[in-house]
Amino acid sequence: MKRRVGFWGLLFGLGLQGGLPVQALPAPAESGATLPDEAGPWIVTATGDTLDLTPEILVTAPLVQTADPERVLLSESVIGSRGAWTVADVGPLLPDTRVAVNSRGETLFMIRGAPERHVRLELDGIPLVVPWDDRADLSTIPIDAIGTVRAVRGVGSVLDEPEALAGTVELLPVELDRDGERTRLSGYLGEIELHEGRLLHQRRWGSWSLVAALARRERHGFPVPEDLDAPFNQSGGRVRTNSDLEQTTLLLHAMHRLGRGGRLRLIFQGTDGSRGVPPETHLAEGARFWRYPLQRRGLLGLALSLPLDGAALWNLQASASADLFQQDIRSFDDATYGGPPLVPGVDFEQDRDATAFGRLRVTRQLGNASALAVQGLVRATRHREILVVDGPQEQYSQVLVSLTGELRTRLADAWELQTGAGWESAATPRTGDKPGRDATDAVVLQLRLAHRVTPGLRFQGSLSRRSRFPSLREMFSGALGRFVPNPGLGPERQDLLDLGALANGRRWTLAVSGFASWVSGGIEKVAVSTGTQQFTRMNVDRLRTLGLETVATWQPRRGLDLSLQHAVLQARRRVDDAYDGAAEDRPGWLTTVAATWHAAPGPLLRLEFEGVGPRESADVTDAEDGLHRLPAQVRWNLRIGYELGRPGGRSLGAEISCRLDNVFDQRLDSQVGLPEPGRTFLAGASLQWDRPAR
Repeated sequence: MKRRVGFWGLLFGLGLQGGLPVQALPAPAESGATLPDEAGPWIVTATGDTLDLTPEILVTAPLVQTADPERVLLSESVIGSRGAWTVADVGPLLPDTRVAVNSRGETLFMIRGAPERHVRLELDGIPLVVPWDDRADLSTIPIDAIGTVRAVRGVGSVLDEPEALAGTVELLPVELDRDGERTRLSGYLGEIELHEGRLLHQRRWGSWSLVAALARRERHGFPVPEDLDAPFNQSGGRVRTNSDLEQTTLLLHAMHRLGRGGRLRLIFQGTDGSRGVPPETHLAEGARFWRYPLQRRGLLGLALSLPLDGAALWNLQASASADLFQQDIRSFDDATYGGPPLVPGVDFEQDRDATAFGRLRVTRQLGNASALAVQGLVRATRHREILVVDGPQEQYSQVLVSLTGELRTRLADAWELQTGAGWESAATPRTGDKPGRDATDAVVLQLRLAHRVTPGLRFQGSLSRRSRFPSLREMFSGALGRFVPNPGLGPERQDLLDLGALANGRRWTLAVSGFASWVSGGIEKVAVSTGTQQFTRMNVDRLRTLGLETVATWQPRRGLDLSLQHAVLQARRRVDDAYDGAAEDRPGWLTTVAATWHAAPGPLLRLEFEGVGPRESADVTDAEDGLHRLPAQVRWNLRIGYELGRPGGRSLGAEISCRLDNVFDQRLDSQVGLPEPGRTFLAGASLQWDRPAR
């Protein structure tokens, strides 16, 4: 580290960013209402002598705020206004969230500057993270069938999926509000032979709903900024070396409404594709020359929500899934990707994963102002790995168990209390050819207090303790020679303090949050020694992150929406009893500013600014501390469209649009030697056919 991260990013705090009209869609409140499907937070309201715990109120602003300033909901119209293709494309809409691509070519969310493994991703309650690596590649998950994105920064509840230290992002499928059918067909073309095709079909009849989404994407590569100075592993043209992609995805979601408000949901998500992994441009030796000739995944999930008694005092929620993941990694000698031939002993990694997941939650409403929930969760995964052609197969496995309970109550008319506790454990029955290890466990604690001063002003504060167990890959994988395994790696534990305030009016919303996080035994990537081009993962003494987040939306007139996301972060590693050591890949600030004009039917215009502050990135060529300082970097994005008709009744609607990302062709790096795309153009059209029930 050469110097401390600056705070000049605060200057961006006066900006505003965009979205769609802020109009609440109130959830119904009936006497004896059941607990919602969502994990929370439930909003406590009184109706006569009965406590109603209703879901978060969804509004149509681009940064939809709920009763909690650390939570945000994105509606289908907001997701569509950005022209999103995959889940990765909604990252700029989520506060304090950076979208990054690692050296394996995976696209990831990093929330509050924390590592991507501190973030959990779910599809209607079913985990999407692959346990072997504790990651989910967001570029492989289509967004077409997603109607709502709910994101939580920090620890929202002890009932959330384990290991969510920085946040949780949940995807909820689209749903028609009445019987009928809807079909949407979309096609897009972009530079460097980019082709996209999408088909979405929705149907609702009686108590059944169905969503089916099929998507295909191909590209020859992505462009790099014209003035990119890449000393190694990059051809002279504008096409990024080895950045091609072929991908087909399918998402099916069926829902059956049961009596007394219950729901049964069946989910399938499948992906099949192949792609290249761009090599690091700063390494003369030791760069990764990889391709994925096979990436395939099939995820099948089942979820049930059911009141257990006529008075709706008891509620049952259960979910289960089976997840099969396959991946091949072909390693090459150099950036020509011509060899070596696949003969016995040559690097060719084959990964085969099978994961089973189950969660059971029972909730009991207690009197007029309280509810108690108890939850058990188990996740078992097995990983089989072959590292060289005709080499031996090693097997690894991990079992994660979580038992938690939570009480939510109204202390007075304006005060709400949420408190929870639990126990979690991780065991590794199979450790391949590495030494065995004992099971580890951890305690989960949380206390949250909220005060509603007026209907438009709310304060909240929370304290929590939660841990993350190291993934199998972090402990046992050498990543084809890049990492030195560390079977003795221990869990990391986070103590988190959150304070926030939320104020809203008829046309504006302002949320401010401050947090302090202390992570003991934080798992960091550390260079083994200068000149070896190798890293290992180690538990460092202690990491401290301080942050201040601001989210604001404003609609000065109908159809015009402005809003802001801005976060200032300071992350330090404790060295010799002082927090003055550099922490890898934590930016000094994150900002997204945008404006959206949407006259439906009619024109759509969205202008967006993204900025990421200076940060320290891992670099084995740095002789001082293995870190290289990246400067602050920014980019602008533009989307223009025209809606030819708004479907309603039996009708046909259409939209034409074009999208220009990184308008000024500026350089932005995910990590040292990994530049992100330069100016990229995409244009296309979609047709939508609505047919109501007869």
